[in-house]
Amino acid sequence: MKDGLGQAVGSVAGWLANVYALDLAFRAEEHVLEIPEERARELLAPGCRSGVLLLEDEHTLHLGLHLAPEDRSDAGTLVEETSHLVCLAWHGERDLAVSQLILELQADVDRFVFARLVARQRGRDALVHFERFRFAPGLVPEARTRYELAHRRARAYCQRLCRRFPGRRDTPALLSELRRFYRSSPATKLHAA
Repeated sequence: MKDGLGQAVGSVAGWLANVYALDLAFRAEEHVLEIPEERARELLAPGCRSGVLLLEDEHTLHLGLHLAPEDRSDAGTLVEETSHLVCLAWHGERDLAVSQLILELQADVDRFVFARLVARQRGRDALVHFERFRFAPGLVPEARTRYELAHRRARAYCQRLCRRFPGRRDTPALLSELRRFYRSSPATKLHAA
């Protein structure tokens, strides 16, 4: 099962690298973890079934992605968690700081981009993630506040993208804007969103 899951994560990571023109030495499929669910619940934030796990030693940050069995066939979760992994790797390779808020903001934008470019949804259909989104029960207040802010800002940004780039022929300009956004500083990203 890890091989298939690793391939799926690698495929999403490759797609993200293409969308954002990322030059990454990082191979996401090599960072998929197979750990017991009980252990995952101990390591992940309260209320989270799937997520990126970080282990830091003196000179290295180790990344791993755990996807709960019930999340493995959910494209939205696969995109979101792989987005976190790729974003951490990209920032890490460049020695750039990234916050949990920015990771969540970028993941929400990536889910929209996936709906728009892969699922070929337009207008409100590409924004359906923002309308059907539900917060996991058991989130601590600080995490919930972070998710709400990221979600609200990403939704506003993606709504503007829909207005500015409504059709398929707008894809090159949309990609240019997305690439600029990805490389923006955290403050610029929050302001743009």
